[in-house]
Amino acid sequence: MIKLYSYFAFFSFGFFVMILPSALPVAMKEFKMDYFQSGYLMIMGTAGYIAGSLICALFAHIMGLKRIAIIGAFLSSIGLIYFAISRSYIDINIANFSTNIGMGFIEIGIGSLIGASSQENMSGTLNRVNALFALGSVVSPFVISAFIGLGWNWQLVYLMASAISTIALIFAIKMEKIESEKSVKGHAAKRSNGFAPVFFLIYALVAIYVGYEATYSSWVTTFMTNFRDITVAIAAASSSAFWIGMFVGRLFASYIKVKAESWLIFIVSGSLISVLFSISFSNLYSIILFVFLSGLFFASTYPTVQSMLIERTEGNIGNLMGIFVFFVGIGAALSQWIVSSLSDIFGILIGFSIIPLMILSELILSVSLAKRRAM
Repeated sequence: MIKLYSYFAFFSFGFFVMILPSALPVAMKEFKMDYFQSGYLMIMGTAGYIAGSLICALFAHIMGLKRIAIIGAFLSSIGLIYFAISRSYIDINIANFSTNIGMGFIEIGIGSLIGASSQENMSGTLNRVNALFALGSVVSPFVISAFIGLGWNWQLVYLMASAISTIALIFAIKMEKIESEKSVKGHAAKRSNGFAPVFFLIYALVAIYVGYEATYSSWVTTFMTNFRDITVAIAAASSSAFWIGMFVGRLFASYIKVKAESWLIFIVSGSLISVLFSISFSNLYSIILFVFLSGLFFASTYPTVQSMLIERTEGNIGNLMGIFVFFVGIGAALSQWIVSSLSDIFGILIGFSIIPLMILSELILSVSLAKRRAM
């Protein structure tokens, strides 16, 4: 049941995440938003995500992993329905905040469940689960593109995501109970210090990664539309190339067994090169190619960093995963604010060009972690 819950919950999560970014040019007109307001809409979602992660970080040992999974799927299902019926800028902000509280619970629940269940090849399992997130994100832009092309209400796509999340809720209810205090190494009596220097380095890695992944995936459609003059329908469909790359990359990475630190340096380096080329080229097919390659290299960064955390955790996995996801939210919020603000003041090219700088920072930290491990 854990795997079935994880697959449906993460597919729904990925499907949801790309609805608004894919329809953003249309949503900006319908809800009368500028770049700055669009950025704050994204930040409201991140704020909900952070709220969910904080609750879990503080109370995971009290709630238990099964209850976290149930609450996450329930809140997500209800929030997605509210998204579909939103008619004002305030409505859509509330919907984004509430839905992402549930998604924060889901994120923590799945990582903790996989870690606490002591499965073999944990990194491979995390990559396969995250591949379902990527698959949902691949499908979503095509659905949005079809709805916009046919003149249908794009917000109805949220009802599809709600239905998938409801299926995850059913599996969560049927799931067997797993102790959140169980150690991934089997030492239940020990508890890790979540504020040790090595954990803060891991938190920084995930915050920066999610920052550039969230902004790249959220703004690439708008960049292609407003800077490269590509139509919304084509740009939305083209952005799926990123998530196809994510899906393929995560499936491939689930069968790779290499040292995590070395692998991280390799994929972050590839990410930097691919993103730079996707911004530099003006030809549609060249952009699509490098958007795909960006997704391919981005793919296993999050599962790799997540597995680094779990491998170093002696106990209280739910609490540490809550702190981990809190930094995920912080990274996403700050990056969305920076990119949206710079785009509003200087134009989308300047705002979008901040992303390679974030990837460069990730590369520097990856090398630092590898040197620390070698000492």
